Amino acid sequence: MANFDGELLCRTFKGASHCFCRRCCMFSRSPENEPSFIRQVGEKLWKPFAILPSIEGQKFTIGETFTSRKEQGEFIFWKRPKRDELNITTDGSLPVCEITCAENKYWVTPLLSGGEVVAVNDVEIQDRTELKFGDYLSLGVPATPEELENWKRTHDNYLPSLPTENEDGLLGWAKFEWDAFDSTHRLVLLFQRRVYDFDLYWKRKLEEKKKKMIKNEGDNDLNLEHIEETQEARFIPQLVVSHIMSYLPFDDVKNVRFLSKVWNQEALRLIKKRGYVSFNFCLGYKKLDDPTKIFRYNHEMQDNPIPHWRIAIPSIGLDSYQHEIRPAQGVKVIADLHWFLGLKTHNVTSLDFAGKISSKSDFDTEIEILEMCPTETIQYFELGWIWSTVEASGQGYTFPSRIKFTNLNTFVLSMDVGSYDVEGDGSPSEDCSSLASWLNPLLCAVKEVRVLILNCTFPALLETFYGQAKPFQNLEEITIQQNLTPEGLNFLNKLKKPLTKMNLGRFEHWTNAQYLGFGRLLSKHSQTLTSLKMTLGNCANSDTILNLPSFPSLRVLHVGKDSWGAKDETFPLQVSFDGANSISYAKHFPTLETLKLGDNDIGWRRNAIVNDFLFDTFLPLGNGGAGLQVCKTLRHLDLPTEPTLKSGQLFARGREIARMFPNVHNPWINMVRKSSENPAEQVSSN
Repeated sequence: MANFDGELLCRTFKGASHCFCRRCCMFSRSPENEPSFIRQVGEKLWKPFAILPSIEGQKFTIGETFTSRKEQGEFIFWKRPKRDELNITTDGSLPVCEITCAENKYWVTPLLSGGEVVAVNDVEIQDRTELKFGDYLSLGVPATPEELENWKRTHDNYLPSLPTENEDGLLGWAKFEWDAFDSTHRLVLLFQRRVYDFDLYWKRKLEEKKKKMIKNEGDNDLNLEHIEETQEARFIPQLVVSHIMSYLPFDDVKNVRFLSKVWNQEALRLIKKRGYVSFNFCLGYKKLDDPTKIFRYNHEMQDNPIPHWRIAIPSIGLDSYQHEIRPAQGVKVIADLHWFLGLKTHNVTSLDFAGKISSKSDFDTEIEILEMCPTETIQYFELGWIWSTVEASGQGYTFPSRIKFTNLNTFVLSMDVGSYDVEGDGSPSEDCSSLASWLNPLLCAVKEVRVLILNCTFPALLETFYGQAKPFQNLEEITIQQNLTPEGLNFLNKLKKPLTKMNLGRFEHWTNAQYLGFGRLLSKHSQTLTSLKMTLGNCANSDTILNLPSFPSLRVLHVGKDSWGAKDETFPLQVSFDGANSISYAKHFPTLETLKLGDNDIGWRRNAIVNDFLFDTFLPLGNGGAGLQVCKTLRHLDLPTEPTLKSGQLFARGREIARMFPNVHNPWINMVRKSSENPAEQVSSN
């Protein structure tokens, strides 16, 4: 058994919900996709209960109440159901059993009293007993042979009715953990050697998916022979490994092993670059109940640590509406993070720090954990708190000035407000100004960043940020994902250093004065901008003009047009280019490599009209080719799918577009050129 980790599995059923989000159980009993952690043993389906790494001297304790890592080792929660109904007299604070690793074996020792039993293969044990792969570990009360036999005969397709809440406060949707308990009065776990490969159940699923993909790829002429033919002359191992790993779930994968040493090194490099560690304990994630997640990462990833982390701390309390997990679970989560971060052996370069704040205690816990993170090595920091407190104020919430980010390059603010009650009258508020007291020290901590990304969905929170923002002296790139308000434009005008990247959301409630101001803003940064994205709003008068300057260094341009709020089919905004009525790529965009116009949005038929404005403005095609300009620098042209179809408004102009951008190659343009060489051949679709 040496070097083989163990895994405890509990029974599950096809169609049983494995999500901890109440909606899944409220509105559907049969989720469309079964989760990938399902295991098939014989004819029965199982799901992980706990993973037990094989570490000499390691202790694992199963019980209801966590006390300390020193006493209990790795603690695994199992709440005794139906205590009163089954006359269980054991106090909930007493653990059920402990499993230890010693002498390259697993040993289980019962810690129960009061009418409960621990059994191995249906035989009650009193002392330390060896637990072998393939054994059944039963926890609960004595069961008759008939009850055990009935459970063993239970068919996979059996799905119990959705239980209701009981007197101990456990929500009904969580009771799927105890499907077998209803009939046997005990939790039956299967102890297996931990496997990393798909079992027979998922191999069949994978084969079905593979056949479907091959069929679909054949329809698009992307078959294997075609790939081999195009890649044979320029075979590069790094590209092959990168392509293979593009299919891997990087939110979960920790390691990949190839037979080739060269490929292994490339795989590890890509994992460190693209993969991230998710310590996410918030409600709705499949591994909320994974008690050994942090312990296993520290054990398994010592030789290949991943420098990108996502930490999400749930709200902890007794209120099931405001809080996500009970205090018993929360104490274990926080203790694990304290232990792990206290090791001080981590070199983290990016940190996505999230969580729900439903009380002052939640806020203090979040700050305490953040202070323990290796902020001195972090280069990318995202703060994604969800404020959902009804404590009236924000007073007393202080971001500590002692938190320092000495090497921070990028700061992302992606906070949201659930039900932030500023007035204290029990209702959410549209005013977040009281949060300024803690926002000020946060802004001071990140004011030296080079890249700033604002992704707040709550407008009032953004307005508070704009009002409190300190000068960002080193800022070179700015992204505002949501609507850009006039207050946001004022914030942009405060930036002193010329920007290289500007990615802006929809212009909201803008008048002619704002568009004039935006034109001046672009002129200020036009010499240094290499990437620009903007989404033109539809709240302008007929005399509104946006004057775009020349961009000598611009390589990427994305222009969208938002149709929300349009009262007619005309768009009153006019665009001029450095004072001229029409665009000249040689003059205004001499280094442009990527051009994207509009977005695919099949939900709004008005987009065809919206996109016409963009096409007429940025694709000034000549009359029959007489005045056609040529832009040789462009390599990528991204247009919405519908206009490039045979029925779309750009189809008839396809040949001119292909001539205008001779170095652009994509399926649609290539087919246009092919049909031009062979007039008898028609372009059918994008």
